[in-house]
Amino acid sequence: MARKKDYRTLNTTPLNTGIKNFTEVLKFYLYYAPNIDSCQSNGRIEGNNAVKILKKMLLQSNMQDKTKFLKKIQNASWGKLDFDTDEIDFEKPRMLCNKYSNEEDLSALLRHIRNALAHGYIYIWKKSSGKYILLIDFDKNKNKCTAKILVSMSILESWKAILENEIATGE
Repeated sequence: MARKKDYRTLNTTPLNTGIKNFTEVLKFYLYYAPNIDSCQSNGRIEGNNAVKILKKMLLQSNMQDKTKFLKKIQNASWGKLDFDTDEIDFEKPRMLCNKYSNEEDLSALLRHIRNALAHGYIYIWKKSSGKYILLIDFDKNKNKCTAKILVSMSILESWKAILENEIATGE
């Protein structure tokens, strides 16, 4: 069965994914996740705790070596994670995200997930092996892609559970 697919043909709105429990996951990342700009956010996870939580999330999803956070994404950076064409392998979770100079990696990840969902840059491929989700974030002012995050629905759910089990400051 094909593992690569042109992701542009898979765009959908977050409310029309047809994936069980997606609305609950959507609500969490849009409103309740820590470190995002929402008055419903569950506070902040920062410093060593943020590093520890992100490591736990990446370890759980087996993405430790398939994740890059860069202050400046070069065109060649996309190719290093097989994101340089429209045909991508949806069964290989990975991500490349830019981050602000004063931003922690966890905050960058949660910001990009939230933005992709809020702006509708969500691409779903349902296969017998799972439901795969590509989230893309853009800087409209610079007309540049700032993140590509490819995960399965089970990864998004497990990250949500990890984050919900943390006590964020400001709760």
